[in-house]
Amino acid sequence: MSDKYTAAHFLRKVSGTMDLETTLEKAARVLGAANIPHFVCGGFAVQEYGYPYLTEDVDIIVPNVQEARDALQRSDLFRKNPGSSMTVTDFETHVGIDVMPGGKKVDSKNILPLPMPTMVSKTPQLLSIDKLLETKLSAGRMKDFSAVVELIKANHLPKNLVVDASVVSKYQELWDIAQEEKPINTSDNSSVFN
Repeated sequence: MSDKYTAAHFLRKVSGTMDLETTLEKAARVLGAANIPHFVCGGFAVQEYGYPYLTEDVDIIVPNVQEARDALQRSDLFRKNPGSSMTVTDFETHVGIDVMPGGKKVDSKNILPLPMPTMVSKTPQLLSIDKLLETKLSAGRMKDFSAVVELIKANHLPKNLVVDASVVSKYQELWDIAQEEKPINTSDNSSVFN
């Protein structure tokens, strides 16, 4: 990924999850060669936007899940996962890729459909932060709400950030929570165990 996101790269290095980058770069090359647009979302994108969220797989949004899975499998770099119509695994790294449908809801509980990617690229294309926040808010899970709070703080996002009307009130509620939370004072030399 780019130099802008060195903290995410460092996190993956120290957590032993560098294979995520390797797998994602391979997948982007295959999808680009097959003329399939994509967005990177999920935990990997959260890391790239500054929140040290641990994840063990890569989430990619594509226009057509079956077409993308077929392209990834034809490359001989990935194998399909039995029992899942949306996942492939890197033969070398054993990292899973969840291939998700752009323009559709992954779960009936989701408020919004996933964004539709349109740009073809052989390099990973990160979902924009506003769309990433929408996907997290739409899922309605506590871990996603926590990630939103941390992304608001890490990126100094404004309360009036433009997000879909169906999730704007939740975003603003979480923005208020992010403002109330005090950062840890790392300049204080006293121990928290005293």
